[in-house]
Amino acid sequence: MHTGSEVTMHPFHHANIHERRWAATFARMLPLGSLLLICAIVAFGVFRSATTLLVISAILNVGMWLWVCSTAMFGVLGASTVRETLDASQSACPNVDNPPAASSDEQGGAVEDGRPSVRHIIVFPNYKEDEDMLAETCASIREAKGSKDFWVVLAMEESEGAEAHAKAERLKEKFGDSFAKMLATFHPTNLEEKHLDGSSDLEVPGKASNLKWAVKEAHKTAIAENLDMEMVVLTVADADCLFHPGYYVKLEDDFHMMRGAPGEQHKWTMWQAPQLPYRNYYPSPVPARAWGYISSLYEFGGVCSINAGGHHMVFSAYSVPMQLAVDAQLWDGDVIAEDHHAYLKCFLYSARASAMEAVAKMQAGEPTPGCRPKLRVRPVMLPVKSTSVVSPDGYWDSWVARWHQATRHCQGVAELSYSALATYDLLCTLPLSVYNLHFLSHLFKVVFRPFLIHILPVGQSIALGVLTLYWLLHQRSVPMCPDRIWMASSDGETLLCGLAGAWVLTWPVVIPFTLLALCNYRFISVTFTEPATHLLTGKKPASIW
Repeated sequence: MHTGSEVTMHPFHHANIHERRWAATFARMLPLGSLLLICAIVAFGVFRSATTLLVISAILNVGMWLWVCSTAMFGVLGASTVRETLDASQSACPNVDNPPAASSDEQGGAVEDGRPSVRHIIVFPNYKEDEDMLAETCASIREAKGSKDFWVVLAMEESEGAEAHAKAERLKEKFGDSFAKMLATFHPTNLEEKHLDGSSDLEVPGKASNLKWAVKEAHKTAIAENLDMEMVVLTVADADCLFHPGYYVKLEDDFHMMRGAPGEQHKWTMWQAPQLPYRNYYPSPVPARAWGYISSLYEFGGVCSINAGGHHMVFSAYSVPMQLAVDAQLWDGDVIAEDHHAYLKCFLYSARASAMEAVAKMQAGEPTPGCRPKLRVRPVMLPVKSTSVVSPDGYWDSWVARWHQATRHCQGVAELSYSALATYDLLCTLPLSVYNLHFLSHLFKVVFRPFLIHILPVGQSIALGVLTLYWLLHQRSVPMCPDRIWMASSDGETLLCGLAGAWVLTWPVVIPFTLLALCNYRFISVTFTEPATHLLTGKKPASIW
């Protein structure tokens, strides 16, 4: 527990949408209900009130436009920061062929520059992954400065059978001497996830359930070896993720900066690097490339926005203090989107801890600002490189594989249900005395984010698509709206038509797509093209990254 107060509260961060209570049922219905509500408003606009159709289209268009364009602009500007960080990080890891290790201390950690070094535990959940790819990933970690002190955990699935054990042993034999410890965990089948209401469900095979088991096993081993848990940082990544050799050094510098400052922010921080899925760009099919452009815009631009006060959730490959991960029990065995779920759960856990401290101070007669969630996401501006979905069975099978990946991503909409359910429990739990404007605004931004990711794009597409069909079926005209761009004026009706995209599609379509192309050009140039050019000209040493 991260709070020393005697106050206890209901652990609302452990809410689960599979519980058997009415609030969980309502939360599960919320995503579909939101889309049906949008569809109902659109249908009413088509058959009864064209103004209603224009209004709903305008609201969704403006929301989507502001989100996409602002994220793209942050990405374009942030690419320059990434370039500067890449140049500066070269001095942090000057020799990737033989990275120096720090000296060990009594607790099995390390000491560097007179300060205790962070112990990195890196977990790679995988299932039937290509062994060569896993080997390349391990080799890339070996290039990082201080990698001799790293723990690497191969999180395998027991359901993969004997091949999983054999693969893990071969990798341990090949890379075991490169790290302080290399573990292999095997996630059992038929485990259950227990809920607060006493119900339970079988775990869902996937990254979340595998991580839950692997982190628990790694934590047991760390405790047995007397590691200082305050100095242990857990990094989670997919099997295809290549971290920059300077990532861990950059994270350590940030960790020690916060550790030396007042407060305990280093205990309440998650770290996220921008991620680009372009390692296998050329063999990727069209749908995978299209998704890569969109994903890069959101992830790269979102991470870049953090320094400007933006809000972003962790994604795919991220780092978190081990003690925080264990205390908050970040991963549930019956969820799919483990990264977003971990962030939401961690935020709510930090809100609970802050509220408990506030109540304890109130009871002691001390002044308190109320509940102020402690969790922060901090960027590490050294991009992670990953792959897009490509099937070994051929081009068209890659289309099918991308479809299956898209369906998994769509299941992340369950995080909207989780955030709604946990927020409901939070509102029922926290006393009114701990609420303040800062807390409420922060809570709204966090809870609303899954709606932006999963509901807004679909709703905006439905509204704009129906408006386009309405325009075509009514002889290319919409009531109250000009049918030629030069007929536009500054009156309210024309402005509404413009925001709805009824008379010109330049702003809702052309501008976002132009920014999408521009920011991805910048991402690829800074992260792939320029480093390759420096390598060819001998300006920088070779590395797997």
